Amino acid sequence: MNDLNYRVVKESLELFGDMGNLSDRVRESLHERRVLKLVCGNTYFWIFNSKERDYLIIPKIYCGCMDFELNVIVRGSKKYCYHLITQRIAELRGMFKELQVTGELLEGILAEVLYVGRSNTLRRLLMR
Repeated sequence: MNDLNYRVVKESLELFGDMGNLSDRVRESLHERRVLKLVCGNTYFWIFNSKERDYLIIPKIYCGCMDFELNVIVRGSKKYCYHLITQRIAELRGMFKELQVTGELLEGILAEVLYVGRSNTLRRLLMR
């Protein structure tokens, strides 16, 4: 097993240590490429594109979902939400969609994600 594969397996096990049966959800999200990397020049943002909502992700630090806010920040009952886990595995395995966007488009997408919870602009881009 090469070093990268070892790190992916090791980190995945650490993330899933107390997460029960999230592996099916994570596997499905990875397969559907729900993790998005929006790139504008040297700047990029990670978005988790769920079926109903979109979440801004700051890897290993923050997710805009309610589970993160409630169970990670407020209750402290988890270290990560499933979106953060999925993003990390997707990044390590290269299982994400990368979209090149303009600054104006990126600004609009982020505003929709942060203020509406869902970006129709992003979804239109993904349909192309």
